[in-house]
Amino acid sequence: MKFKSITYCTYIFIASTLLVACSSPKSKNTFVITPPSQEQIETNVQAQVSLMLTAFTPVAGQAIPNEAVLNAYEQRDYNPFWIQKDAINPSIYKLLDILEASYTHGLNPVHYHTQEIKDYLSLPTPSQKQLAELDVITTVAFSSYAHDLSIGRYEPQLIDPNWQLDAPTNDWSEILFLESTSDMINFLPLLAPRHRNYQVLQRWLVYYQNLNEKEPDIRIKAGVPLSVGDQGERVAQLRARLVQLGDIRFSTRKTNEDVFDEKLKQALIQFQERHNLLSDGHAGAQTIEMLNVPVKTRAQQIAYNLERWRWLPSVLESERIWVDLTDYKVHTYLNDQHSTMKAVIGKNARKTPVFKAKMTYMVTNPTWRVPHRIARETLLPKIHQDPNYLTKHGYQVYSNWTVGAKPLDSSLIDWSKVTHSNLRYRFEQTPDEGNALGAYKFMLPNKNDIYLHDTPAKHLFKEDLRAFSSGCIRLEKPEEFAELLVANSRRAVELIDSRNSKTTTVISLPKELPVYLVYFTVVPNENGMPEFRQDIYHRDELMKEAMGYYPFNPKENI
Repeated sequence: MKFKSITYCTYIFIASTLLVACSSPKSKNTFVITPPSQEQIETNVQAQVSLMLTAFTPVAGQAIPNEAVLNAYEQRDYNPFWIQKDAINPSIYKLLDILEASYTHGLNPVHYHTQEIKDYLSLPTPSQKQLAELDVITTVAFSSYAHDLSIGRYEPQLIDPNWQLDAPTNDWSEILFLESTSDMINFLPLLAPRHRNYQVLQRWLVYYQNLNEKEPDIRIKAGVPLSVGDQGERVAQLRARLVQLGDIRFSTRKTNEDVFDEKLKQALIQFQERHNLLSDGHAGAQTIEMLNVPVKTRAQQIAYNLERWRWLPSVLESERIWVDLTDYKVHTYLNDQHSTMKAVIGKNARKTPVFKAKMTYMVTNPTWRVPHRIARETLLPKIHQDPNYLTKHGYQVYSNWTVGAKPLDSSLIDWSKVTHSNLRYRFEQTPDEGNALGAYKFMLPNKNDIYLHDTPAKHLFKEDLRAFSSGCIRLEKPEEFAELLVANSRRAVELIDSRNSKTTTVISLPKELPVYLVYFTVVPNENGMPEFRQDIYHRDELMKEAMGYYPFNPKENI
């Protein structure tokens, strides 16, 4: 009630003053109330922007400015970006077009406040406050899109703890400090990853989006396998679908559309190759199933992989080792050469994580210190089956995992009393032909204890799908790989000596090499066509769940 009493007294005082002023004749000492001007009621846009940003509240109930936006406005003394002399800069309309087309990069226009910006632009006579709100929310949208296009919208480890490859950088925010909004907008496309694979996939995403919008998917009816010489409606459907997907270029030449000829076979083989199918030129059940996958689903897969590219550095090192997990291959870019070899990766139960590290040294004729998890889950069951297993395969047992642990005679241990829960022993396999690491181990120190190595199980490289390891990468040609790493350096002599001596030797590399372990389910092949790979670790499912929407047409419901 105290507040109300004060308000009432104040009201009586003001009213009395007004009555005196109105009833008294005008004089020099007369108090006259003059209505405030429009400028006094509404401060300028710059002041409104400052007030808005220092209030730390959502702009227009929609967007909270991030640190980059706050710093940019502070740097320019809170002068607006998009409003000049109380007029809207035409560049805002060009930005709006870019934001509405963000779906062509697999992003969602809704995240960039496009509708709110259009609502403000539609106001016939916006107030200073509304102009300030338009400026701030547009800058927030610009900043968010620059961030997402440059380094990705989503945090990879929140999607998948095994995805540890992320290259966060604030370089993208420098775009907010360019001289003009025209410069900012013109520089914006350059923030996208520059790698050829990203650019090719982005074009295919646009192609599939346009295809989905303009025409329905052509489906091939179920039936017996189709091959050269067959005729009929299903052959015509097959041909039309391959045209639709880009495996057959559209031609005005007259063709017997319902006849399975040699050209159709070659186009089908191309389709099979880029979908990891048996490339026999026969349209069997599995091939037809892949052909009937909706274009919209394929576009979704491409969108996931564009985001994965944005998690990588925008520019990759010219010399690097590239472990392509879904292709089961290791690519080495070194000394202006590119070499490739097959690889064995982690099985599904022990997925190889995605990360980047530096390869610093190799070990020839290595001992294998068995990781505790492998000892518990793999080695101990084999010992229970055969108490002499350790002796037969060259394992030394140590009392514990400390540096000074004592070597033990495995034949004197009662292994029947050793369980998963009380296993305390350390196991090391001595260097020999049966050693699990083979003759070489290539080290890239990392928290996952993952490295590249040789293997005695050479027969596994004959398999097409090679997910057999406990997480590390087994190399098809480790000797060639070792020679390549030390070529044209004095380390090459050390490598030869260590081979001849058969002793365990640590060899430092002439230069550290970045190693990328990457996972893509869609990549461009040599012909620039999208190659859809098997999602061996089911990581696309996690992407779909995390992204929570389908980046397609901005007019579609989210």
